[in-house]
Amino acid sequence: MYKRNPQYIQETYNIKFLSHPLFRSSFVLVFLLAILPHIAFAVNFYDGARAKQGTYFLTYSSFYIADELTDKNGSLSKKDLGLSSAQELLRLCYYSPDFVATALIPFGYMDINSLNQNSSGPGDINLGIGYFLPFKQVDILPMIFVEFPTGEYNASKAANIGSNQYDIKPVIFLHKTFGDFSLDAAAKYFFRLKNETTGVLPGDEFYLQCLLGYNLTDKFKLGPSINWMISKNKEQNGVAVSNSARETLSVGADIYYRFSWLSVTFTYLYDVHTENSTKGHFFQLKTVYRF
Repeated sequence: MYKRNPQYIQETYNIKFLSHPLFRSSFVLVFLLAILPHIAFAVNFYDGARAKQGTYFLTYSSFYIADELTDKNGSLSKKDLGLSSAQELLRLCYYSPDFVATALIPFGYMDINSLNQNSSGPGDINLGIGYFLPFKQVDILPMIFVEFPTGEYNASKAANIGSNQYDIKPVIFLHKTFGDFSLDAAAKYFFRLKNETTGVLPGDEFYLQCLLGYNLTDKFKLGPSINWMISKNKEQNGVAVSNSARETLSVGADIYYRFSWLSVTFTYLYDVHTENSTKGHFFQLKTVYRF
C-alpha cells in the first residue's frame, strides 16, 4: 500500500483563519500529501522463505479505497474523501542459495474525488538486496531496499504517483513452518529522506506485519493477517510539526493457491484504527512465476 509525505500547514495561523472553508480545503490537500501511499506492501506467505535458486517474476495488482480521514486522536476529520488508488507492481527477484536481489517497478492510478485530482503513470522504483542468516529451524532474511524518486510528482497536488524523495528501508523477514501451520512476519523501518521541492522531511516509519497460515491441502492455504505502522513527526524546513505522527492498524486475511507453474495469493486488509491517516480497504492479487 502507498503513503506519501509532503508539506504541512504552519501552526501560527489564527483561529479565525483556520475556520475559513477555503483554508480547510487547503489543509485537507496538504494533509493528504503527507499520508498518501508509497511502497509498503503487506507481508505474504513465503515472503521470507528460502527458495530454489533461480529468477522469479512477481506481480502485485492492488486497489485501495478510502472515504475517511482521521485526526491525531483517531477521530473522523473528513468523510466522503473519495480516494481510490490502483497499482500494478512488477517485481523481478533472483535467489541463490542464500543471496537475494530484487527490483520493483510500480505503475499506478490515483484519484481523489473530493479534490477533483488524479495522477497516473510509473511510480518510484525500488531496488533491494538481502542474505539469509545461517539458521536451519527458521528462515530469517535481512534485506535493504532503496526507493528512488522516479515517479511523476507535482507539489501543488495531493494525488501523486511519485514521492519526489529517496527512502532507505531495512527489512527483516521471517518464515517458520510447523506442521500444517506457518508463520510469516516482517519488521520494517523506513528512513524517509527530505523532499527538496517542499522542504519536508517526512517522519520515519516502523512496521510490524504478521501472517498466520494453515494448509487446507498441500497447495491451498489461508490465514489471518495483521499490520501495524507508526511514524515520527515530520519536519518542515527543519522545524518539527507537532502532532503530525501517523499510526495505522490493519487486519485481514490471505488466501494462497499453488499451481504447477504459478502461485497466487489474494490479500484483504481493513484499517481498523488510524491516526492522521486515511481509513479504508486494501485488496491485492499477487502472482509468482519461476523461470
